[in-house]
Amino acid sequence: MSRRIGADRNGDVYRAVIRYINRVGQTWTEYEGPYATPGAARARVTYWSNRMACSGGSATGHIEKATTTWERV
Repeated sequence: MSRRIGADRNGDVYRAVIRYINRVGQTWTEYEGPYATPGAARARVTYWSNRMACSGGSATGHIEKATTTWERV
């Protein structure tokens, strides 16, 4: 599935690393991104933290930065 992403320029991009714990104690980690700004990635961590709290679980996370260089293939 293709999608248009805002982080399509050369330079820094950001992703959210989110660790989930559901109400029965199962844990897993997922990654969302890339995003063009750290705030957009941070917002995803906040979103999932709030969403999981509503269902009896929890989520924590951090953001990571990478520098991309796009080249024609």
